Amino acid sequence: MKRLELENNQQFGSKDKNEINYKQLDLFPELTSVSQEQFRPIHYLGSKLRILDFVKNTIDQVDPSGGGVCDLFAGSGTVSKYLSKSRSVTSVDIQEYSRVICSALLRPTTKDINVNEFLERCISSLHYTELIFCMQPMIDYETHCVDKALHGDPIPLCELIEKGSILTFEQGLNLDYSSDLSEALKNAISRLEKSDFILGPEALVVRYFGGLYFSYLQAIQIDAILEEIHKLPLESKDTFLAAVLSTASDIVNTVGKQFAQPLKPRNADGTPKKNLVIRVQKDRTKDVFSLLKGWLELYLSQERSEYDHYVYKMDYSNALDDIYHTKTSDIKVVYADPPYTRYHYSRYYHVLETICLRDNPKISKTNLNGGTNLSRGIYREDRHQSPFSIKTQAAAAFNDLFNKVSNLNVPLVMSYSPFDETKKATPRVHTISKLEEMAKNYFARVETVSAGQFSHSKLNHSNNNFDISYDAELLIVCQL
Repeated sequence: MKRLELENNQQFGSKDKNEINYKQLDLFPELTSVSQEQFRPIHYLGSKLRILDFVKNTIDQVDPSGGGVCDLFAGSGTVSKYLSKSRSVTSVDIQEYSRVICSALLRPTTKDINVNEFLERCISSLHYTELIFCMQPMIDYETHCVDKALHGDPIPLCELIEKGSILTFEQGLNLDYSSDLSEALKNAISRLEKSDFILGPEALVVRYFGGLYFSYLQAIQIDAILEEIHKLPLESKDTFLAAVLSTASDIVNTVGKQFAQPLKPRNADGTPKKNLVIRVQKDRTKDVFSLLKGWLELYLSQERSEYDHYVYKMDYSNALDDIYHTKTSDIKVVYADPPYTRYHYSRYYHVLETICLRDNPKISKTNLNGGTNLSRGIYREDRHQSPFSIKTQAAAAFNDLFNKVSNLNVPLVMSYSPFDETKKATPRVHTISKLEEMAKNYFARVETVSAGQFSHSKLNHSNNNFDISYDAELLIVCQL
């Protein structure tokens, strides 16, 4: 790779940049009342963290043997992790970010790697120094916009959040820029080009997501960390990469800490939102290296289970086929948490997926106001679209799921969240009664239990007539 000569490297070698406060930070408030087996790797839509005991106890009832369990839509891995202490777990998900997290949780690295030394390598690397030089125009301009907002003029900050994508500017799409933002973007891109950082993965995070989801400095810090992870032994990469995903989930500057879209800095009438600069500062001043240290120590402290665990990036249907054809498989029960609304989960985690794949994906486009532009969320063109979230495909997908699990001659425990039609909640693609009706074509006994009802149900009588609590998770239990 062509390297840019940096005559003034010393300006980026300040004490603040090269030193990390390694004092243990209160990074994980969600850990204060739960065990390591229950920690939340990322902020996850539909997380099962609060019903882990309910899920485990239900699985134990339908399979008292303690045999292997397949977690078919593993997501953030909280269920797989919790079950791994008492069973062999096969974790399956179509997304790479899920495979990375589940691998780190179920099969933690045994390599003895010094976290402080790893972080020092990231900070002192030529790669990090050069990234800072390339992005200094945008780092300075972002600081300028925040300062203007603090002094009563939030308009430049609004524009930065709306139009500050390096990738969009590179492609010359139809956006009007202020002269100040345009000049800063041009200077940064010119430096990236001279460093040959445009086509490869070296500056992927800052080019795609800097200014939108993270500050430019946070984004290049992630890029520098990814470069060092690439040099690690293969068996350690998933653990370190999972810690990056957890860090990214903590620092992302969005509503709800998800990646569906960047902040909308303006109200519907075009006026800047109140407290915008406070929200921006709260997230964008978080130190990536300090947060990563905490997450790495947490992942590396995970105890290895006495059971064998398996993690696959795979479509649910193909995974069930593989289990069926593997006659020696120890799977005795399947747990499934498929999507049940029209929203595709991949929209909420596409940034994490791109961080894992580091593949410079093509971005989907939109046609608004007579012009073509990249999608506001910088969505991957190949973003996974689950059939369970498509009304015309959902019935076939659920039937396929029920059929293939029943062919394994094992019970199915399926999560489902109820929907109150009287409230403004997201409609479900199928009702509970419809899912029960489909499941009965493949299973002899189908029962629905709620977290609050489980303690006295024992799964030995019909529970279809209970009053639904729309705040409680349900499990549809299918037995042969």
